[in-house]
Amino acid sequence: MPDESRHKAKGICAAISRWLLTVALGLQAAIVALLLVLSLIFTCVFKRGNSVGAANITERVDYHFRAPSFTFIGGCILLFMVLMCIIYGIAQIKQRRTLVFLLAFVMITQILWIAALELTSYGYPDSQSLIDGADALINGDLPRYSPAFCQSRTQSELCMARPHAVPSPHAYFSYYPFQTGPMLWYVFAGSIFGSHNIIAFQILNAFAITGLVAALWRLGTLIGLDDAGHAALATLLATCVPLLMFATFVYPNAVGFSITVAGVALIAQAFRAQHAWQCVLALVGGFLVCGIGVILKSTFIILMLAAIIGIALVVIANRKWWQGVAAIASFGGAYMLTKLPVRIIEHITHQDFGNGIPMLSWITLGLNEREGTTPGWWTGIPLRTFHETHGNYAQQSQVAKEFIRERMQHFAQDPGDAVHFFSEKLASEWAEPTFMTSLYSQYGSSAHGFTGLPQWILSGTGAARLTSYENIAQTVLYAFALAGVIAMLISGVRSAARPMEDATIFARTFLCAAFLGGFLCYLFWEAKGIYTLPFYLLLFPLAAYGVQTIMCCVPRSPRLRSKKAPA
Repeated sequence: MPDESRHKAKGICAAISRWLLTVALGLQAAIVALLLVLSLIFTCVFKRGNSVGAANITERVDYHFRAPSFTFIGGCILLFMVLMCIIYGIAQIKQRRTLVFLLAFVMITQILWIAALELTSYGYPDSQSLIDGADALINGDLPRYSPAFCQSRTQSELCMARPHAVPSPHAYFSYYPFQTGPMLWYVFAGSIFGSHNIIAFQILNAFAITGLVAALWRLGTLIGLDDAGHAALATLLATCVPLLMFATFVYPNAVGFSITVAGVALIAQAFRAQHAWQCVLALVGGFLVCGIGVILKSTFIILMLAAIIGIALVVIANRKWWQGVAAIASFGGAYMLTKLPVRIIEHITHQDFGNGIPMLSWITLGLNEREGTTPGWWTGIPLRTFHETHGNYAQQSQVAKEFIRERMQHFAQDPGDAVHFFSEKLASEWAEPTFMTSLYSQYGSSAHGFTGLPQWILSGTGAARLTSYENIAQTVLYAFALAGVIAMLISGVRSAARPMEDATIFARTFLCAAFLGGFLCYLFWEAKGIYTLPFYLLLFPLAAYGVQTIMCCVPRSPRLRSKKAPA
């Protein structure tokens, strides 16, 4: 009787875990379907001049809202057929060889693009401020962190020579104390290659993105990709232009995301460990790695929370409660790690940056709409509020709360305006096919003035053709991802007779929860396509699963039908 009771309890727990994952996948399917519709009826293009360079960049969007043309539909069908042919051919190759070729292709392509651009400076305001702060630390110029440094531009030639858009380090970190974490990456890179070595920073990004591809490959294995699925994942990643251009964005987004996903892949290995101590070690190590990634980009805490959700579903299913305790403790340690950079920098510089701008202010940005700006994108509202309240955190929070309440009341009273606002905001984030990578590839000065290949790709006819391809590829990816999520939902429902492995439950839950978290965050947060790109990339293993499911419906060779992914 005790054995029967334990077996019954285990079955109930497994059913609860399976039901929760099914609900989450259902919600993800609905959201991916929404994004697919948006990509069909919207094509967002940034307004810019005819030439290439930082002076021609804007964050104002042209919304091309219309039913998809026959040319667009034909392009989607053609790309679908070409991809399926390529995938079928690659599926004949051993997985390890495919992975090696994919990693080499991604790395080489990024290096070639970086070399073609040959940027000597970078104009993104946050990048300039972080480079400035890192340069002061590297050179031991701690007086630059003084509150009195360059308060007046007439004080010295040094202050007059500083870019007007770059505040003093103390002012910048008083606004954004959490940016001390990303600055540490600039300190690391600058200490080795020089503070203003833009190409070296981009090459480090390229290495990180190549590692990200390997981590996504591993997660794809865990969710159940076979030879065809891995071939699909390789093909989709190799043909994703935003991924291949991501490294040119001189900011720690790519590195932070890659490190965090690598930590998640390590956490997944905990559920394949043979011994309890190995499981605990993998959990602790994985969360610490995630913590390092979150230091470099704070919003990737979403990935850590998604990992905790994945572990929760695993623990509910297998009833190994000690795994949950170890995970929560590891998460707590990693979270505390993310708070260290600001304390370290304050200690080194002997300054106090205060609490900065409240996180609620980024929701005010995400809900803001002003003439001449894209809905939900950056405006100077938080900085103006900071100065008007003299940096008082409580007063800033109160202003933000009042604004958010007013906007939500307005949306409740005028649902039509709410639909208009959020459809345009979501379209600018998820239906802009380049995810801003083309813009940020030219956000600086080139040693050769963007001539040759960069000029063709980033302006004129070449840019139009590339954007058209990316637009079609984005829609096809959403369609594949929708098919994959639905297939995974169905397989989860059918898994009652043959329960999934713990690692599979974790990987599927993580990919679902992380994407949902990213979508919901940027539904209300400050909008930017380069911010949603990482969460878009999390759809690729699911899209590959969708291709795998589609290929199951057509005749395949015995090898493709029988051989599963290696553990």
